[in-house]
Amino acid sequence: MVTVASNSSSLPEPPHSFCDEIHALVNATAPRLFAVVEEYATEDGDRDARVAAWGLAHEDGSAQVAAWDGGFRMSLRNPERAAQLISMRPGSVGSLVWPQTESDMGGLLA
Repeated sequence: MVTVASNSSSLPEPPHSFCDEIHALVNATAPRLFAVVEEYATEDGDRDARVAAWGLAHEDGSAQVAAWDGGFRMSLRNPERAAQLISMRPGSVGSLVWPQTESDMGGLLA
């Protein structure tokens, strides 16, 4: 279990049930992580791919995206728009990949 940290020493220690409520709130409102993957043909004709950016998809459908190398940051109407923008590069196809969660992997992280 993750500890809820507070920087206010004037509050009494919260009951365990309150900590559970905070965790439920955080889990219910957390944005979903996704990768924007760029697929392209190499010089020898093989297919290759790279993670071009990472993003956070919000409950309202919007997304925040940042290049993995820090080259750009964007606010978009939806995550799919990031894949469309990558696809505009000649010879590239963009796609979204949603990382597996702990529960998808039997408790193991990728």
